[in-house]
Amino acid sequence: MAHDVQGSNAVCRNYVLAHGSWHGGWCWAPVAERLEAAGHRVFAPSHTGMGDRAHLLSRSITIDTFVQDLVGLIEAEDLRDVVLVGHSFAGVPITGVADRIPGRIARLVYFDSIVLESGQTAFSIYPHDEVQARIAAAGEASGGLAVPVPDPLPPVWGLIPGTSEYEWARRHLTPHPLGSYTTALTLQHPIGNGLPCTYIYCAAPSNPVLENSRALAKAQAGWDWIEIAAPHDAHITHPDMMAGILLA
Repeated sequence: MAHDVQGSNAVCRNYVLAHGSWHGGWCWAPVAERLEAAGHRVFAPSHTGMGDRAHLLSRSITIDTFVQDLVGLIEAEDLRDVVLVGHSFAGVPITGVADRIPGRIARLVYFDSIVLESGQTAFSIYPHDEVQARIAAAGEASGGLAVPVPDPLPPVWGLIPGTSEYEWARRHLTPHPLGSYTTALTLQHPIGNGLPCTYIYCAAPSNPVLENSRALAKAQAGWDWIEIAAPHDAHITHPDMMAGILLA
């Protein structure tokens, strides 16, 4: 049991941290360490076919696979009052989780992430040039199975070439299953399913791929909006800041 540094009256929360494109559960380690040190339980799974589960990459992977990855973890660990955080692409599956098992979720945190409406795919809202580039890269690298890791890493992530953070990420990133981009998210309820929601906007620099998602998030009634002076991969570059926000 982690030591509760917040005092004996602090509530132990369950955090489930979902990663974005090309990443894996590994990317959350700096933030997870801080949340655990504050006395909370933290789960940072890798989506099927990615990270430590890259050996499961297949053409059968859809966005529903990623949703079920998270639902399965939450149910298997019998978690309740979950703070469910989705970074970047993981905004899509956390919306699906809230649609299916809202009774287990305390709050959704969209961390500089995609927000979709029912029937949309991630590629529905990405800029056209970005979509074409990813499809072409997947076709060339793997016959359309997965989008290869960008080389060099996108500057908007905030990872500086030559730094330990950049090299750490480069070693661990894996191709992203193309089917998770091209299959539609199907919802039975409105986005967020009535749960408390927070959107964290990483503004330094702003990620242009997420422009439509930010507009959709701002249009949701009752959502909290937090703007931070950090890059897209702030959980790697600014773990103290990110842990502080999640603890609050």
